[in-house]
Amino acid sequence: MITFRTLPKKGSIIIAALVFIADQLSKSWVMEHIGPGEILHVAPCLNFMLAFNPGVTFGLLRAYSNVHYLLLIGGVCVLSCIVSVWWYKAENILQRYATAMILAGALGNLADRIRFRAVVDFLDFHVFGWHWYTFNVADSVIVLGVGLLLLDSFCKPKNVFR
Repeated sequence: MITFRTLPKKGSIIIAALVFIADQLSKSWVMEHIGPGEILHVAPCLNFMLAFNPGVTFGLLRAYSNVHYLLLIGGVCVLSCIVSVWWYKAENILQRYATAMILAGALGNLADRIRFRAVVDFLDFHVFGWHWYTFNVADSVIVLGVGLLLLDSFCKPKNVFR
């Protein structure tokens, strides 16, 4: 039976599943329709451009060997477990949904790492000739989740005189 107390947990699982599916479907579409080096102009400031990132944020910590690759996979798994515990013990609905989004994004990128040994990126935003790093739906949702956690941390009443 769904009650008000269980809705945030179930709702956050649904959101996480939808994010994971959207991430994987968008990456599949881009891989089917855009070849390496091709650019699809979507809007004046947005291109779709297929890229494979063997590293983490901004291409740092690239997996040059099997050991690096396994360490990267292991690190993502450990961090995903930590975020899962945080999700389970969330103090409020904002933390619950934020951690669910972070977890969904991490699992979306982990699926890529396992399948392709790299994360599939394709969103290329640019303004006045300046391009941001190419990223994907999972990356966007991770950033959104972290932003929500920061918002949550600023909104909590603090008792500094304990």
